[in-house]
Amino acid sequence: MVKKAFLMVLAAWAGAATAQEVHVAKYYGDRRAAVTYTFDDGLLEHYTRVFPELRKRGLKATFGIIGSKVGRDMKGTPCLTWAMLREMAADGQEIASHGWEHRNVTTLGPEALRHEIERNDSAIRDSVGAFPLTYFYPGNRKDSLAVASCEAGRVGSRLRQVSMGSKRDSAWMRRWADALVERGEWGIAMTHGITTGYDALGDPSRFWAHLDYVASLRDSLWVGTLAEVTAYVRERDNVRLDTVRRPGGIVVMPRLAPGLAECRHPLTLVVLSGRPVRAVQGGRPLSVSVRAGKSLVDFDPHGGEILIEEI
Repeated sequence: MVKKAFLMVLAAWAGAATAQEVHVAKYYGDRRAAVTYTFDDGLLEHYTRVFPELRKRGLKATFGIIGSKVGRDMKGTPCLTWAMLREMAADGQEIASHGWEHRNVTTLGPEALRHEIERNDSAIRDSVGAFPLTYFYPGNRKDSLAVASCEAGRVGSRLRQVSMGSKRDSAWMRRWADALVERGEWGIAMTHGITTGYDALGDPSRFWAHLDYVASLRDSLWVGTLAEVTAYVRERDNVRLDTVRRPGGIVVMPRLAPGLAECRHPLTLVVLSGRPVRAVQGGRPLSVSVRAGKSLVDFDPHGGEILIEEI
Protein backbone atom coordinates (compact mmCIF):
# COMPACT_ATOMS: atom_id res chain seq x y z
CA MET A 1 0.00 0.00 0.00
CA VAL A 2 2.87 2.35 0.92
CA LYS A 3 4.69 1.41 -2.28
CA LYS A 4 1.59 2.16 -4.41
CA ALA A 5 1.14 5.54 -2.75
CA PHE A 6 4.81 6.35 -3.35
CA LEU A 7 4.53 5.45 -7.04
CA MET A 8 1.44 7.65 -7.41
CA VAL A 9 3.26 10.60 -5.85
CA LEU A 10 6.28 9.96 -8.07
CA ALA A 11 4.09 9.84 -11.18
CA ALA A 12 2.37 13.08 -10.21
CA TRP A 13 5.75 14.74 -9.63
CA ALA A 14 7.03 13.53 -13.01
CA GLY A 15 3.91 14.84 -14.75
CA ALA A 16 4.26 18.24 -13.10
CA ALA A 17 7.93 18.47 -14.05
CA THR A 18 7.17 17.52 -17.64
CA ALA A 19 4.34 20.05 -17.82
CA GLN A 20 6.86 22.78 -17.05
CA GLU A 21 8.85 21.71 -20.12
CA VAL A 22 5.96 21.95 -22.62
CA HIS A 23 3.12 24.43 -22.92
CA VAL A 24 0.84 25.93 -25.60
CA ALA A 25 2.04 29.30 -26.90
CA LYS A 26 -0.22 32.27 -26.27
CA TYR A 27 -0.38 32.95 -30.01
CA TYR A 28 0.51 30.98 -33.12
CA GLY A 29 4.23 30.69 -33.72
CA ASP A 30 4.88 31.81 -30.13
CA ARG A 31 4.34 35.44 -31.12
CA ARG A 32 3.80 37.94 -28.34
CA ALA A 33 0.57 39.36 -29.81
CA ALA A 34 -1.95 39.05 -32.65
CA VAL A 35 -3.83 41.41 -34.95
CA THR A 36 -6.80 40.94 -37.28
CA TYR A 37 -7.89 43.38 -39.99
CA THR A 38 -11.60 43.32 -40.83
CA PHE A 39 -13.33 45.15 -43.68
CA ASP A 40 -17.08 45.72 -43.65
CA ASP A 41 -19.72 45.74 -46.41
CA GLY A 42 -17.84 44.13 -49.33
CA LEU A 43 -16.93 47.38 -51.09
CA LEU A 44 -15.30 47.30 -54.51
CA GLU A 45 -12.23 49.06 -53.11
CA HIS A 46 -11.61 46.10 -50.86
CA TYR A 47 -10.81 44.17 -54.02
CA THR A 48 -9.18 46.88 -56.17
CA ARG A 49 -7.10 48.52 -53.40
CA VAL A 50 -6.89 46.44 -50.21
CA PHE A 51 -6.52 42.96 -51.67
CA PRO A 52 -3.45 43.80 -53.84
CA GLU A 53 -1.73 45.49 -50.91
CA LEU A 54 -2.36 42.50 -48.64
CA ARG A 55 -1.13 40.07 -51.27
CA LYS A 56 1.99 42.16 -51.87
CA ARG A 57 2.95 41.70 -48.21
CA GLY A 58 1.71 38.14 -47.77
CA LEU A 59 -0.98 39.20 -45.28
CA LYS A 60 -4.51 37.91 -44.74
CA ALA A 61 -7.63 39.76 -43.60
CA THR A 62 -11.36 39.15 -43.11
CA PHE A 63 -14.05 40.70 -45.34
CA GLY A 64 -17.65 40.87 -44.12
CA ILE A 65 -20.08 40.44 -47.02
CA ILE A 66 -23.69 41.61 -47.38
CA GLY A 67 -25.09 39.11 -49.88
CA SER A 68 -27.87 41.32 -51.24
CA LYS A 69 -25.33 44.05 -52.12
CA VAL A 70 -22.77 41.92 -53.97
CA GLY A 71 -22.35 43.27 -57.51
CA ARG A 72 -24.50 46.32 -56.64
CA ASP A 73 -23.72 49.20 -54.28
CA MET A 74 -23.82 50.15 -50.60
CA LYS A 75 -25.48 53.56 -50.23
CA GLY A 76 -23.96 54.73 -53.50
CA THR A 77 -20.55 53.04 -53.01
CA PRO A 78 -19.89 50.19 -55.49
CA CYS A 79 -19.54 46.67 -54.09
CA LEU A 80 -17.40 43.83 -55.35
CA THR A 81 -18.68 40.77 -57.24
CA TRP A 82 -18.87 37.08 -56.46
CA ALA A 83 -16.05 36.40 -58.94
CA MET A 84 -13.83 38.83 -57.04
CA LEU A 85 -14.72 37.16 -53.75
CA ARG A 86 -13.82 33.73 -55.16
CA GLU A 87 -10.42 35.06 -56.19
CA MET A 88 -9.83 36.55 -52.74
CA ALA A 89 -10.90 33.36 -50.98
CA ALA A 90 -8.60 31.28 -53.19
CA ASP A 91 -5.74 33.52 -52.01
CA GLY A 92 -6.53 32.74 -48.36
CA GLN A 93 -8.51 35.85 -47.47
CA GLU A 94 -11.44 35.09 -45.18
CA ILE A 95 -14.97 35.79 -46.41
CA ALA A 96 -17.28 36.37 -43.44
CA SER A 97 -21.01 37.08 -43.15
CA HIS A 98 -22.30 40.59 -42.49
CA GLY A 99 -25.93 39.55 -42.94
CA TRP A 100 -28.06 39.25 -46.08
CA GLU A 101 -29.46 42.78 -45.83
CA HIS A 102 -27.24 44.31 -43.13
CA ARG A 103 -30.12 44.31 -40.63
CA ASN A 104 -29.87 44.99 -36.91
CA VAL A 105 -30.09 41.44 -35.59
CA THR A 106 -31.25 42.56 -32.12
CA THR A 107 -34.57 43.78 -33.54
CA LEU A 108 -35.51 40.73 -35.62
CA GLY A 109 -38.01 38.04 -34.73
CA PRO A 110 -37.00 34.37 -35.01
CA GLU A 111 -38.04 33.90 -38.65
CA ALA A 112 -36.52 37.18 -39.85
CA LEU A 113 -33.31 36.49 -37.95
CA ARG A 114 -33.04 33.01 -39.45
CA HIS A 115 -33.58 34.45 -42.94
CA GLU A 116 -30.96 37.18 -42.42
CA ILE A 117 -28.38 34.64 -41.30
CA GLU A 118 -29.11 31.58 -43.39
CA ARG A 119 -29.73 33.27 -46.73
CA ASN A 120 -26.36 34.98 -46.55
CA ASP A 121 -24.65 31.77 -45.48
CA SER A 122 -26.15 29.94 -48.45
CA ALA A 123 -25.19 32.68 -50.91
CA ILE A 124 -21.58 32.76 -49.72
CA ARG A 125 -21.27 28.97 -49.60
CA ASP A 126 -22.80 28.51 -53.07
CA SER A 127 -20.98 31.43 -54.75
CA VAL A 128 -17.61 31.39 -52.99
CA GLY A 129 -17.36 27.70 -52.16
CA ALA A 130 -16.98 27.84 -48.38
CA PHE A 131 -19.29 28.37 -45.42
CA PRO A 132 -18.53 31.69 -43.64
CA LEU A 133 -16.79 30.83 -40.36
CA THR A 134 -17.34 34.20 -38.65
CA TYR A 135 -20.04 36.88 -38.46
CA PHE A 136 -19.92 40.70 -38.29
CA TYR A 137 -22.88 42.38 -36.51
CA PRO A 138 -24.34 45.28 -38.54
CA GLY A 139 -23.83 48.47 -36.56
CA ASN A 140 -22.02 46.29 -34.00
CA ARG A 141 -25.42 45.75 -32.37
CA LYS A 142 -25.74 42.44 -30.57
CA ASP A 143 -27.25 40.76 -27.52
CA SER A 144 -26.94 37.28 -26.07
CA LEU A 145 -29.71 35.83 -28.27
CA ALA A 146 -28.23 37.36 -31.45
CA VAL A 147 -24.73 36.13 -30.60
CA ALA A 148 -25.99 32.59 -29.95
CA SER A 149 -27.91 32.59 -33.26
CA CYS A 150 -25.17 34.20 -35.37
CA GLU A 151 -22.37 32.03 -33.96
CA ALA A 152 -24.21 28.71 -34.38
CA GLY A 153 -22.08 26.39 -36.52
CA ARG A 154 -19.23 28.92 -36.76
CA VAL A 155 -15.85 29.46 -35.19
CA GLY A 156 -17.16 32.71 -33.70
CA SER A 157 -18.08 36.32 -34.44
CA ARG A 158 -16.60 39.80 -34.16
CA LEU A 159 -17.44 40.70 -30.58
CA ARG A 160 -15.11 43.72 -30.30
CA GLN A 161 -13.10 45.99 -32.56
CA VAL A 162 -11.41 49.35 -32.87
CA SER A 163 -12.26 51.68 -35.73
CA MET A 164 -9.47 52.25 -38.23
CA GLY A 165 -10.91 54.97 -40.44
CA SER A 166 -10.79 58.68 -41.12
CA LYS A 167 -9.75 59.71 -37.58
CA ARG A 168 -6.67 57.47 -37.39
CA ASP A 169 -3.36 58.94 -38.50
CA SER A 170 -0.07 57.11 -39.04
CA ALA A 171 1.20 57.83 -35.53
CA TRP A 172 -1.94 56.38 -33.92
CA MET A 173 -1.76 53.23 -36.06
CA ARG A 174 1.88 52.65 -35.11
CA ARG A 175 1.22 53.20 -31.41
CA TRP A 176 -1.70 50.78 -31.55
CA ALA A 177 0.44 47.99 -33.07
CA ASP A 178 3.27 48.66 -30.61
CA ALA A 179 0.85 48.54 -27.68
CA LEU A 180 -0.48 45.14 -28.78
CA VAL A 181 3.04 43.70 -28.75
CA GLU A 182 3.94 45.36 -25.46
CA ARG A 183 0.80 44.09 -23.71
CA GLY A 184 0.60 40.70 -25.43
CA GLU A 185 -2.91 41.38 -26.72
CA TRP A 186 -5.07 40.55 -29.74
CA GLY A 187 -6.32 43.63 -31.59
CA ILE A 188 -9.15 43.66 -34.14
CA ALA A 189 -9.29 46.62 -36.54
CA MET A 190 -12.50 47.57 -38.38
CA THR A 191 -12.43 49.52 -41.66
CA HIS A 192 -15.24 50.42 -44.06
CA GLY A 193 -14.40 52.79 -46.92
CA ILE A 194 -10.91 53.34 -48.30
CA THR A 195 -11.31 56.51 -50.39
CA THR A 196 -15.14 56.58 -50.51
CA GLY A 197 -17.97 55.28 -48.38
CA TYR A 198 -18.60 55.26 -44.65
CA ASP A 199 -15.73 56.64 -42.49
CA ALA A 200 -13.33 56.35 -45.42
CA LEU A 201 -9.61 56.49 -44.70
CA GLY A 202 -9.25 59.21 -47.34
CA ASP A 203 -5.57 58.97 -48.23
CA PRO A 204 -4.93 55.22 -48.04
CA SER A 205 -1.13 55.61 -48.17
CA ARG A 206 -0.93 55.82 -44.38
CA PHE A 207 -2.71 52.47 -44.13
CA TRP A 208 -0.32 50.87 -46.61
CA ALA A 209 2.58 52.26 -44.53
CA HIS A 210 0.94 50.76 -41.46
CA LEU A 211 0.79 47.36 -43.17
CA ASP A 212 4.50 47.70 -43.99
CA TYR A 213 5.22 48.33 -40.33
CA VAL A 214 3.07 45.45 -39.16
CA ALA A 215 4.75 43.13 -41.68
CA SER A 216 8.11 44.11 -40.20
CA LEU A 217 6.92 42.80 -36.81
CA ARG A 218 6.21 39.27 -38.08
CA ASP A 219 8.36 37.58 -35.43
CA SER A 220 6.39 39.17 -32.58
CA LEU A 221 2.97 39.97 -34.10
CA TRP A 222 0.74 37.35 -35.74
CA VAL A 223 -1.45 38.79 -38.50
CA GLY A 224 -4.31 36.30 -38.73
CA THR A 225 -7.89 36.27 -39.99
CA LEU A 226 -10.77 36.52 -37.55
CA ALA A 227 -11.50 32.80 -37.94
CA GLU A 228 -7.85 31.83 -37.48
CA VAL A 229 -7.19 33.79 -34.31
CA THR A 230 -10.60 33.03 -32.82
CA ALA A 231 -10.07 29.30 -33.39
CA TYR A 232 -6.56 29.43 -31.92
CA VAL A 233 -7.65 31.32 -28.81
CA ARG A 234 -10.65 29.06 -28.18
CA GLU A 235 -8.55 25.91 -28.62
CA ARG A 236 -5.70 27.32 -26.51
CA ASP A 237 -8.06 28.21 -23.67
CA ASN A 238 -9.82 24.83 -23.73
CA VAL A 239 -7.03 22.29 -24.20
CA ARG A 240 -5.33 20.26 -21.50
CA LEU A 241 -1.96 18.63 -22.07
CA ASP A 242 -1.39 15.28 -20.38
CA THR A 243 2.37 14.78 -20.49
CA VAL A 244 4.60 11.83 -19.59
CA ARG A 245 8.38 11.74 -19.81
CA ARG A 246 10.06 8.71 -21.30
CA PRO A 247 13.73 8.04 -22.08
CA GLY A 248 14.86 10.59 -24.66
CA GLY A 249 11.53 12.29 -25.07
CA ILE A 250 8.01 13.27 -23.98
CA VAL A 251 4.57 11.92 -24.84
CA VAL A 252 1.91 14.64 -24.96
CA MET A 253 -1.82 13.93 -25.20
CA PRO A 254 -3.89 17.05 -25.98
CA ARG A 255 -7.44 16.88 -24.63
CA LEU A 256 -9.92 19.46 -25.93
CA ALA A 257 -13.08 20.44 -24.14
CA PRO A 258 -16.29 19.57 -26.07
CA GLY A 259 -17.98 22.05 -28.40
CA LEU A 260 -14.94 23.03 -30.50
CA ALA A 261 -15.59 20.96 -33.62
CA GLU A 262 -15.59 24.08 -35.86
CA CYS A 263 -12.22 25.28 -34.53
CA ARG A 264 -9.55 23.78 -36.76
CA HIS A 265 -6.33 25.75 -36.39
CA PRO A 266 -2.96 24.27 -35.39
CA LEU A 267 -1.69 25.15 -31.95
CA THR A 268 1.97 25.88 -31.24
CA LEU A 269 3.59 23.75 -28.57
CA VAL A 270 6.61 25.32 -26.88
CA VAL A 271 9.21 22.71 -25.87
CA LEU A 272 11.91 23.79 -23.43
CA SER A 273 14.80 21.50 -24.25
CA GLY A 274 18.54 21.96 -24.43
CA ARG A 275 18.68 19.92 -27.63
CA PRO A 276 16.81 19.95 -30.97
CA VAL A 277 13.69 17.81 -31.11
CA ARG A 278 11.54 16.03 -33.64
CA ALA A 279 7.83 15.46 -33.22
CA VAL A 280 5.31 12.98 -34.63
CA GLN A 281 1.51 12.96 -34.31
CA GLY A 282 -0.59 10.14 -35.67
CA GLY A 283 2.40 8.77 -37.60
CA ARG A 284 2.99 12.11 -39.35
CA PRO A 285 6.04 14.30 -38.73
CA LEU A 286 5.17 17.74 -37.38
CA SER A 287 6.75 21.06 -38.33
CA VAL A 288 9.41 22.06 -35.79
CA SER A 289 11.26 25.38 -35.67
CA VAL A 290 13.70 26.82 -33.15
CA ARG A 291 13.52 30.36 -31.78
CA ALA A 292 15.31 31.87 -28.79
CA GLY A 293 16.42 28.44 -27.60
CA LYS A 294 12.89 27.00 -27.68
CA SER A 295 11.55 24.35 -30.04
CA LEU A 296 8.17 25.28 -31.52
CA VAL A 297 5.94 22.43 -32.68
CA ASP A 298 2.73 23.06 -34.64
CA PHE A 299 0.23 20.34 -33.78
CA ASP A 300 -3.43 19.44 -34.30
CA PRO A 301 -5.26 19.72 -30.95
CA HIS A 302 -7.86 17.28 -32.35
CA GLY A 303 -5.20 14.85 -33.61
CA GLY A 304 -4.27 12.68 -30.67
CA GLU A 305 -0.98 11.71 -29.07
CA ILE A 306 2.25 13.56 -29.86
CA LEU A 307 5.69 12.01 -29.45
CA ILE A 308 8.55 14.47 -28.97
CA GLU A 309 12.10 13.13 -29.02
CA GLU A 310 15.45 14.83 -28.63
CA ILE A 311 17.79 14.39 -31.62
